[in-house]
Amino acid sequence: MKIGSTLLKRYSSLLLLLILSFSVKAQYFGQNKVRYKKLDFKVLQTPHFEIYYYIKNEKLLKRFSQDAETWYKMHQEVFRDTFLKKNPIILYNNHPDFQQTTALNGEIGIGTGGVTEALKNRVIMPVMELNSQTRHVLGHELVHAFQYHLLLEKDSISLENVGQTPLWMVEGMAEYLSIGKKDAFTSMWMRDAMLNRDIPSLKDLTNSNKYFPYRYGQAFWTYIGSQYGDTTIVPLFKNTAKYGYENAIRYTFGYDDKTLSGLWKNSIDAHYKPMLKADSSQIKITGTKIIDNKNAGNMNVAPALSPDGKYLAFMSEKDLFGIDLFLADAKTGRIIRKLSSQISNGHIDDFNFIESAGAWSPDSKQFAFSIFSHGKNQMMIINVSNGTTVSQTAMDQVQQFGNLTWSPNGKDVAFSGMVEGQSDIFSYNLDTKTITQITNDVYSDYAPSYSPDGKKLVFSSDRAAIQANVVNAVLPINLAVYDIASKTVSNLNVFPGANNLNAQFSSNSQNIYFLSNRDGFRNLYKYNFADNTVDQLTDYFTGISGITEFSPAISVSTTDDIVYSYYRYQRYTLYNAKLSSFKAKRIGNQEENFDAAILPPMENIGVNIINSNLNNFDRFEKTVADSMRTVPYKPKFRLDYLANSGVGVSTSRFGTGVSGGIVGMFSDILGTNQIIANLSINGEIYDFGGLVGYINQKSRINWGAAVSHIPYVSGFRSYGYENIPTGDNQTVNALADRTDIIRTFEDQIQVFGAYPFSKIHRFELGGAFSHYSYRIDRYSNYYNSAGYYIGQDKSRISNDVASQDYGIPFNSFTLYQLNAGFVGDNSIFGLTGPLDGFRYRVSGEKYFGTYNFAGVTADLRKYWRAKPVTFAVRSYNTLRIGKDADRLYPMYLGYPYLIRGYESNSIYKSTSAQSSESFDINQLTGSKIAVFNFEVRLPFTGPKKLAAISSKFLFSDLNLFFDAGLAWTNDTKVKFKSEPTYTTEPVLDNNGLPVKDEKNNPVTYQATTERVPAMSVGISVRVNVFGYFVLEPYYAIPFQRKDVKTGVFGLTFAPGW
Repeated sequence: MKIGSTLLKRYSSLLLLLILSFSVKAQYFGQNKVRYKKLDFKVLQTPHFEIYYYIKNEKLLKRFSQDAETWYKMHQEVFRDTFLKKNPIILYNNHPDFQQTTALNGEIGIGTGGVTEALKNRVIMPVMELNSQTRHVLGHELVHAFQYHLLLEKDSISLENVGQTPLWMVEGMAEYLSIGKKDAFTSMWMRDAMLNRDIPSLKDLTNSNKYFPYRYGQAFWTYIGSQYGDTTIVPLFKNTAKYGYENAIRYTFGYDDKTLSGLWKNSIDAHYKPMLKADSSQIKITGTKIIDNKNAGNMNVAPALSPDGKYLAFMSEKDLFGIDLFLADAKTGRIIRKLSSQISNGHIDDFNFIESAGAWSPDSKQFAFSIFSHGKNQMMIINVSNGTTVSQTAMDQVQQFGNLTWSPNGKDVAFSGMVEGQSDIFSYNLDTKTITQITNDVYSDYAPSYSPDGKKLVFSSDRAAIQANVVNAVLPINLAVYDIASKTVSNLNVFPGANNLNAQFSSNSQNIYFLSNRDGFRNLYKYNFADNTVDQLTDYFTGISGITEFSPAISVSTTDDIVYSYYRYQRYTLYNAKLSSFKAKRIGNQEENFDAAILPPMENIGVNIINSNLNNFDRFEKTVADSMRTVPYKPKFRLDYLANSGVGVSTSRFGTGVSGGIVGMFSDILGTNQIIANLSINGEIYDFGGLVGYINQKSRINWGAAVSHIPYVSGFRSYGYENIPTGDNQTVNALADRTDIIRTFEDQIQVFGAYPFSKIHRFELGGAFSHYSYRIDRYSNYYNSAGYYIGQDKSRISNDVASQDYGIPFNSFTLYQLNAGFVGDNSIFGLTGPLDGFRYRVSGEKYFGTYNFAGVTADLRKYWRAKPVTFAVRSYNTLRIGKDADRLYPMYLGYPYLIRGYESNSIYKSTSAQSSESFDINQLTGSKIAVFNFEVRLPFTGPKKLAAISSKFLFSDLNLFFDAGLAWTNDTKVKFKSEPTYTTEPVLDNNGLPVKDEKNNPVTYQATTERVPAMSVGISVRVNVFGYFVLEPYYAIPFQRKDVKTGVFGLTFAPGW
């Protein structure tokens, strides 16, 4: 018996479309993580580590290996734990290489110094610009390695328990164990918190993102270690992982977290308040405030004052979505224009802004700065008057560089850069395009600055500390001067135990202005060459600082103006002052007192393991070369990720079924080869599905293959009468309530690849072979003429019988697929959708085999940010062509993520009278569709700096929209008018003859071959539901629909396009 044939034909076509769309393709949009070069890693084994490296600097590798073993000994004293297996460390030569790592999925920002992941316990990090930074990052990450080892090796603690530990505890502990309690930079943050009466409680640290977990966490653990002893740290950490921090505090100390918060706060107040002078001179700022959070952002950094003192270039998150380069009037602070950004300049992957500043040409017309582009730092020079790019230059083997300074003759740009992990001073000649290495030694030379007479370069360096055999873990950074004529370097004997940074010459080349923490604060000083004297120019309670301690924070013009970055209220504000306006105070050049740099409490009551060891870092016995050896590289495939969806057993009228699933990802130690496996079952054994895929990330081209078996389950219900046997060999005619469970099995082999041209653009290519087969199981319930249930039956229906019943073929078939596409994405995502930038995808697919057709898609999207709103435009076009294109279910235009107000449910449910000659649902289907959307997006509720209404919990956008779409086929005509024109056509029977009614009149219907655009306007609210999904209720006025008088309400679950 043939049943529901029309519906099933439409349904099976739709099913085929869904199956084809499930083919694994590359990410539709998204930016690229490009590997610009292949790295040949070697393996060095030490007693406790396997170091994966490709650096050729053997001295640095030896020092790094010895430091790793020293940190192991120091951390072991605290954790009382032993690595039975050698812990892997993956070392990159510089930060640009580190950003391309395959060991970690996802993007790595320039502010990430290193990462330790849990399952393989890999430490992944680059060599940093300063020896002290490399040592600190290594020590910090190895704390994480001990944390993971301690927690994951214990039966009572799992990876899920680690999630109970607040980030400030995890990161703060790593900072304390690798820096200790003497830290002028973190102390500046704590003094600021005290001054602002904003010392957070432990609950505040846990629940608010206002407080930087590294700094406040370090201060907390310092308090714990100093007050209760360093031996208390690990028990508190373990208890937190088991029970949560509130219960752990009660269990460890016998009182609650509120009490501990109060004790910590009192300790901060007691330590720092006596240092605040009664006359308030430490909070009176010299100069004019020019850039703050009112005309720019909270983070206004890397100031660069033009030589003539008229203009200021600086980096800021003024536009909220990233760091951009701005130009301002140096006297008034008026923002003149945005000089450059990642959105406007596709050559910039990122700005090198955290610990680097740019340089002005001597005539104040051009500006040079360091960017990340194509896997390395490059120097970009722009014309300040119009923002055009003058040049973009890579520095050959100097892959990482920053802190540029332009020579007074305009011919050279000097900078600090890294080659093979060694930080030195270089210069680039703009005429000859050649690079000169100025220093070449094991010392870290950093942030040079030319003297106005062009005779000298001043820079910061750890050479004096290393030459003096300083044994501390943290090496002081002192000042050094390079004489260009004699090519000699001399150390300035000023504050030898302090960090002296950001040195700049005075206009007469006789003085050097620099920042120092010689008294635990961060202030401005002047050094006089003539008599070797030092004057203190500022006496601020917080300090002059950039994002990190090593960030540039001052800039001096040839007119003796100075712009500096003042830290207060957790913000960076730029001030401009004449050097003559500072109140100079003569101090001894050896005068140091670091009480203000000590995190409270001042005295250690408990056992002091950590600080004692940090102060004697180089006194630990060094690992000898005989205990290190190079071994061949082995991939060491291990689990990266494992998750399950649970397992359950259920019973229904279709029988007993099992559901469950598991997904796992495996990779080698470097992450260059990945294997992904996904197994699941949902129902009976026939519903078992699985996929195994392989991805190769070793080169710039990402490629892979996958094999899968996936069941797609659908169903159809029908009624009919059947003769069924009874117990006495008789039959009875019964009503059969049949449910057919139709399983479509897809067995597929596919290959895919992607070539990223840059972070923004890529080309994709793929192909697949797919075989489809069917299984139909019929479940029948029987009822007698009185409607009583009399029995049931289950049987498998042969494909031939099913084909006859449904009128469509259920024969196995094969498809071959080829696809290719160009993709671009530099968009910046807001609360619920992109708010700036662009996205595009232009792609094509070809299917052949049992079905033969092709598809072409052009999806173009642009976003313009005009604070406080974004104007968004989309043009989406997709066409199916080929002889079998019409065998697929037609595409539907009325989905709300295409055009709103034309959902099929709202049309079918409409009870309004509708003319047979009006716009109907058939106008919304076709083998070709074109869509145009325009939106005005207002961040409605959310972060204060972004949204119209401040909210910490509800993130939403308010949108005004105009949608337009058109669907058509080969046998229809496109007309740009409000309604299609209909004609009267006769109804034909199976023989092609007109059907007549009982009065012998021909039966007719209204038909059209015209397709007209569907348009709507309206308003919507997109709500970000705790980061899990985006919900969009909307009200749309559909212009073409005559079945509604005003508008329609709708709901969709999708982020903004």
